[in-house]
Amino acid sequence: MAARKKTSKVESTVRKPKAKAAKAPAHLIENVQQIWLAGMGAIAKAQKEGPAAFQEAVADGLKLLTRSRSTAEQVIRDAFEAAQGTVESRFDSARDQATETWDNLEALFQSRVHKALQQLGVPSGDEIRLLTKRVAELNENVKALAAARARGRSGRTRKAKAPRARAKRKTRAA
Repeated sequence: MAARKKTSKVESTVRKPKAKAAKAPAHLIENVQQIWLAGMGAIAKAQKEGPAAFQEAVADGLKLLTRSRSTAEQVIRDAFEAAQGTVESRFDSARDQATETWDNLEALFQSRVHKALQQLGVPSGDEIRLLTKRVAELNENVKALAAARARGRSGRTRKAKAPRARAKRKTRAA
């Protein structure tokens, strides 16, 4: 009897799902059958349109690859342009700083040289220009005096005595 009881329990559990399957609503079974048929139709369609779908997928893949490449190239170009702009601005800043430092160094050197030349008594450029101008004026005056003396010696022998004698007579008369 013990053996029968075990089999009866197994039979009762096996019978229950069958009973439930029989009790399942008809529309649920119909939905499962439609899903099964849709899957079978998709497989048949894939077999029928497989090569064309494959070619279409390849073409879509190429379009996507081209689009992604151009986008990547644009991103890289933008990054390079931004980097180039940054490098140029930093280079310009460094060049300006170097120029300013060089100008400051040059001014410091000139001021120290000028100070050393003043201490030694060397005349400045302005002083030398002024002296050159005065020497040129003096040369012109000396040439004018020399020319006047040369004229006076050649024509003064007879004419020079006459104006002096007249001047003496005028002073005596006054």
